[in-house]
Amino acid sequence: MKFDGLASATRFLVFALAGLYGMAAIIVLLYAGWGTGRTVSWLVFLLGGAGLMLVGQLLAPAGWLSAMLVSAGAVAGGLPLLVTIVVPIAVAAVIACSVSLARAHSAAPPG
Repeated sequence: MKFDGLASATRFLVFALAGLYGMAAIIVLLYAGWGTGRTVSWLVFLLGGAGLMLVGQLLAPAGWLSAMLVSAGAVAGGLPLLVTIVVPIAVAAVIACSVSLARAHSAAPPG
């Protein structure tokens, strides 16, 4: 494949961001002092985002479906952590890399 370095970097970023979302979900469970509704919504966004990213990376075929699942998961999980500086930058990097891979995959000749 022509973009092995980009594919490896994207895979690493997706796994790292999904792991960060999982750790944030654990922290929310352990230390959340607010109401149940807010805790549940944070968990849905964090774990749902991590799940979408992992499904897009591991189970979806390479291309636009994978890029859409990874991007949607990155945005969904990043919503509760929007106030941080690192997470929005990581979300933007994951989206840019996954879309770039999808474009390269669709432009590559079959075979």
